[in-house]
Amino acid sequence: MKSNTQGTALACAVSLALLSGCATTTSPSAPRQATRTTTAPPPTVISRDGLALITEAQVARIREAIGGKAPTSAIGQAIAGAAPTIEAFLQAEGCITARNGAMLNAFAVYGRPFDGAAFQGGPMSGMEYQDKTACVTVERVQNWQLASPTLLRFEVVYVGDDGEERALRRHELVREPKGNWLFTR
Repeated sequence: MKSNTQGTALACAVSLALLSGCATTTSPSAPRQATRTTTAPPPTVISRDGLALITEAQVARIREAIGGKAPTSAIGQAIAGAAPTIEAFLQAEGCITARNGAMLNAFAVYGRPFDGAAFQGGPMSGMEYQDKTACVTVERVQNWQLASPTLLRFEVVYVGDDGEERALRRHELVREPKGNWLFTR
C-alpha cells in the first residue's frame, strides 16, 4: 500500500509539473539538491597537430601588420596578392608548440618542406618564459623587399605574452606561374 501512495504522489507531481510548464520533476521522497548549471568543458588548448589556439586579437594583429603601408607600389601589389597566404602562414607559425614544421608544408614550394632537418621550430621555441599553450603575437612585419617580380622577402617580429621575449623570422615567397605565392623559407 505504501508503494501505491508514493506512486500516486509521483503521478500527481508529474501531472502538476506538466500543467505548470515545468520540464523536470523530482520524486517527492527524493531530497532536493541544489541545481548546478553544467558548462561544456573548455576547448582543447593544443590541437593534435601541435598548434596552440590563436585568439581573434592575434588574427586581427596579423592582418593589421600585413596591411600596413608598403615601401613602394610594386611591393604593395605583391603584398596584396600574397596576403592570404602570408596571413595563414603567420597564424600557423606563431602557434607551433614543437619543433615540427610539417604543418607549414602546405605553404612550401615543392621540394622545400619545412619539416626537414633545417627547421629549428616556431618562434616560441626560443622563448623561455612564453606559455607554450598560447600563440605568440605578431608585433610587426618589416623590411619588405621585392628582389624580383616573383620573389618577395620580409621579416616578422613575434612577441611573447610577457612583452619581453621576441623572435625574428625571415621569410621568402615565390610567385608561381599560376599566381599562387608559396614560401621558400
